[in-house]
Amino acid sequence: MRHSLTTQRRHTERPKPAAAPTTPLGDNRFQELIRGASAFFAQAERDVVAEKAAAIVEIQDLMAEYGLTVADLED
Repeated sequence: MRHSLTTQRRHTERPKPAAAPTTPLGDNRFQELIRGASAFFAQAERDVVAEKAAAIVEIQDLMAEYGLTVADLED
């Protein structure tokens, strides 16, 4: 019985958090992190639904301009 309790405890223990770095953050690394964060937020701000709607309108306009049908696109 004792063995099963030990095994059970092992599975419920949480891992210790990683230690924080002790070296100061350099200017280059700071700028790199800022660029990464800026790119991340710029991507998050994209309005994908609006971009898809605009693409559909553009495709419809091109199809009308060149007299294309859906059948033409299937070839």
